[in-house]
Amino acid sequence: MKQFIVRSLLGFLRGLIFLKRHGNGWFQKLAAPFKSVSLFFIRAVGIPGYRALFFVRRYIQKILLPAKHRLVYLISNRYTMHVMMVLIVAGVTWVNLSARDVRAEDFGQKSLLYQLVSEDDSSVLEVVEAGSPVGTLGTSSSYLSGTVVDARRHIDLDFLEETATPTVGEVTPKETVEVPVRSGIETYAVQEGDTLGRIAESYGLSLSTILWSNGLTYTSTIQPGQELKILPVDGVLYTVRNGDTLSRIARNYSVDVEMIMSQNGLASANRLAIGDELLLPGGEPPSPVSTTRSSASITNLFTAPSISAPSGAVGGWVWPTNWHTITQYYGWRHTGVDIDGDYTTSSYAARGGVVIYSGWRSGYGLSVEIDHGDGYVTRYAHHSKNYVAVGDVVSAGQVLAQTGTTGRSTGTHLHFEVIRNGKFQNPLDYVR
Repeated sequence: MKQFIVRSLLGFLRGLIFLKRHGNGWFQKLAAPFKSVSLFFIRAVGIPGYRALFFVRRYIQKILLPAKHRLVYLISNRYTMHVMMVLIVAGVTWVNLSARDVRAEDFGQKSLLYQLVSEDDSSVLEVVEAGSPVGTLGTSSSYLSGTVVDARRHIDLDFLEETATPTVGEVTPKETVEVPVRSGIETYAVQEGDTLGRIAESYGLSLSTILWSNGLTYTSTIQPGQELKILPVDGVLYTVRNGDTLSRIARNYSVDVEMIMSQNGLASANRLAIGDELLLPGGEPPSPVSTTRSSASITNLFTAPSISAPSGAVGGWVWPTNWHTITQYYGWRHTGVDIDGDYTTSSYAARGGVVIYSGWRSGYGLSVEIDHGDGYVTRYAHHSKNYVAVGDVVSAGQVLAQTGTTGRSTGTHLHFEVIRNGKFQNPLDYVR
């Protein structure tokens, strides 16, 4: 193998020597045209170009070399480094002293970009003037205070009369449900597809009554087969405890003593036994003690928005629809929250007030707006049907519309906004 390689290399070298001896003349003849062209380009382009580049380079060096030396001197000077360190320390100190807690959804709202974007979106909001609400709405502790649901926050499902007339936006009245009269407490087994709101509606009760009598909250879920107590009338089912008196129970639950005695067939107010269950018609459990929650910090920028109640917020807020799945949170370009739903779910008044708009609004589709009388306005959008008309007085939890996907929307859902004194707020600061 080695001999073959050596012989091959020797043959290759002999071939090169042969070409050099006998082919030199042929190569010179073939390269003569190219040689002439190359010499022409070198003399006409190469040499003048090199001269021009040389003179430009020398001229630039005369100008930049002194400046370069001054820059090197400035950077290498020890006092310059000292001044830079002092400026950095002062800047860090100022930032820490002026730092404050920034809510995640408010981050960057003072920037120029946010101001431009906000001005572009301002045309979406249309101001609707309406008369003052009838009566004065009661106030209570914030809906988000503490972990216990305030029992005094009503979500009564009042039914619209058949004589209601449609207004702008094809508003249609909700069908009246015939409810049989009941004399005692019944038990209902939850069926597939049931919701607490629809169960309460079918029995002619408020949703609050269903929740109170079964130990549930506004965020509770029910499962098929689960049994629920159904009271004959709205109110509270109370179990008598040691030391209770009928007058104390009536005072705590805001009920008249005579009504309790009549509903429960009591001959005397003194005939109470520990463990007895009393139906308190129209009663309301006392409000729980509220607690405070801290707001979200900037470290939670990409997490779900804060659910803490803002200072000065008025209580009585309830969740505005059946489902609790949030598909889009409040943020820079999104003025509310999107809550998932389908054509079997409804929109409920998040708080009592007067309907100031019911109809079609650009971008929002079929929408409803409620004025709560203290600077707050709530908006419910993308409905398939509206059940209320302008001027209607609604209570917290009353059915307003059927979920849909009208307007600028993809998929059935409720777009819910809270507006305070003309400015959008994070709805999750008021409902949960």
